[in-house]
Amino acid sequence: MDLLITKGTSSAKLSDKGIVTTDFDESTPSLSLNTKSFTGRNGKLNFGGNYSEKKLTYTGYMQASSQSDYEAKRNWLYQLLGSATPYYITPIYSDSGQYDFERPGQSTGNKLGQTGGTESNKRFLVTLDDTFAPEFSGSVNSKQNYKLSINFATAVLPFGETKPKTATVTSTIPYAGTVTASQLEVPFYILLTAKQTASAISLTIGSKTWTYSGTVASGDVFKIGGVYNIKNTLSINDNTNLEYFVLEPSTSGTVAVTCSITATIEIHDYKELYL
Repeated sequence: MDLLITKGTSSAKLSDKGIVTTDFDESTPSLSLNTKSFTGRNGKLNFGGNYSEKKLTYTGYMQASSQSDYEAKRNWLYQLLGSATPYYITPIYSDSGQYDFERPGQSTGNKLGQTGGTESNKRFLVTLDDTFAPEFSGSVNSKQNYKLSINFATAVLPFGETKPKTATVTSTIPYAGTVTASQLEVPFYILLTAKQTASAISLTIGSKTWTYSGTVASGDVFKIGGVYNIKNTLSINDNTNLEYFVLEPSTSGTVAVTCSITATIEIHDYKELYL
């Protein structure tokens, strides 16, 4: 196991400093329900709710050859994880057998030189949830060992999320997420290029239908962003129903798409979200 930290275009693995990851876990996001009770009526009415934040926990060990080496690695770790600006963390794991009964390293494994592994398909935008400090746990072969217990909390969306994706749409959009992704929360946009003339457009994605009432020429390009609508280079908000799209989980792992005109349809920068 390992943990990948990404800030903008730069990234680093904890194993880059010889840190051994022993556990990484995530909770379900906290849920705030909107309910109301009435005198004379049993129970309560549920008006839905909102997810607040997801908690993540990391455990690992850091090894230092001297006090100076310890201070250098600790400073690197604090700088990497202690930022007030949110950053992405991605667990890296191996699908090989994890629970074979043998002494550590008896037949396989090079824990202090971790290589390879598979990045999880989801990552988390986080900051620290609490302070942390390496805890000295003993000395082995003249090297100091420190236990790391680090708690994170999601900083924006309380979900795991894939990297942004772009796809050309025929009749469906692939969506393997386990919670709804809305254009109001994940700013993806639809690019629709008309292949015919028309007097209006109706575009349905999942349970939402976007409409445009106006002339359409072949080659016109529409950019539909939920909070904005652009035809070629001009805003057309006043000629639409101001609808936004949502991508909802389904057993098929796809979201249906239908359009009233012949067009090339692309979806840009969408993410699959996971509880």
